[in-house]
Amino acid sequence: MINSVRVIPIECRFGPISAFAYYVDAPEPAIIDTGVNISARQDIEPTLVEHGIRIEDIRWILLTHGHVDHLGGAFEVWEKTGRRAKVVIPKKEARLLRDRNEHIADYKALQGKYITDPAIQEKHITMLTTDIGGNIEPDMEVVEGDSINLGGDITLKVIETPGHSIGSVTFVLEGLDFAFAADAVQMYGGAGGLPTIENPVLYRKSVRRLLEEVRPKRLYLGHPFRNSNGEMQSAQIEGEQVASVLQASLERDAKLRDVVQRHITNELAAEQHELYGPFGRVAEEIGYTGDPRHLPCAFFVTIHGYKEELIKTRNI
Repeated sequence: MINSVRVIPIECRFGPISAFAYYVDAPEPAIIDTGVNISARQDIEPTLVEHGIRIEDIRWILLTHGHVDHLGGAFEVWEKTGRRAKVVIPKKEARLLRDRNEHIADYKALQGKYITDPAIQEKHITMLTTDIGGNIEPDMEVVEGDSINLGGDITLKVIETPGHSIGSVTFVLEGLDFAFAADAVQMYGGAGGLPTIENPVLYRKSVRRLLEEVRPKRLYLGHPFRNSNGEMQSAQIEGEQVASVLQASLERDAKLRDVVQRHITNELAAEQHELYGPFGRVAEEIGYTGDPRHLPCAFFVTIHGYKEELIKTRNI
């Protein structure tokens, strides 16, 4: 039984936001998530140097999901290891590692679906491709129940926690119950004030599973998220706060679902709002004032997800 493992949080900053990568100190060192393309040289390598660690000694690059702010820096980190590190990604999102054009397809099916200005779409696509390094063929495509041994008795178990994205996984450090959930847990959302949830049905199942079955002692998230009072919380949670964070995530999901259920039937035939398209009344009720023409923006992705859930349950 392991007594302790050093985990180094690395804040990867880009534009007005940041995402966390996590270095796991082990006989075969690992980094969980990698920020965007510039993060390897701008944030990851300098932070590791501060702790007396060489980035080239990383032996595992573990990706919780395929979104740009977590996968985008994988190629540069891999390059800095002399392409010796093994790259791991959830099987359902491996296409996003192999071909960055797949990110464009996903964008057009979600946020881009509601962006009518071609110039804004083109700007977003340019940003996406700039933030991703080269394509990589993964060494492992993981699914539920897989394990990754980092040497000795340090093993990470793969738990599928989809919802934020279709293939999101959580890496659980066995023996210590540290859960690297990244964006599978969103609370009340990040700086924009709204969680990013592609599939609400899967999201709430995943959060409930973490709360009731996995019950981690530490929870490592991908970003700082807001609590019910709108205050930004740390991305590293432990002790009794873990359950509170998971409960807050379920609470926000329930509120969003209720709002969409009360508005979406009429919204489908409503006039288009200048910013929020067919979801103007939803934005008004939840007090959302963000600009969905910016990237990243959770609004269209999330409300579209709740709309799709409602369509399936009501056949509207």
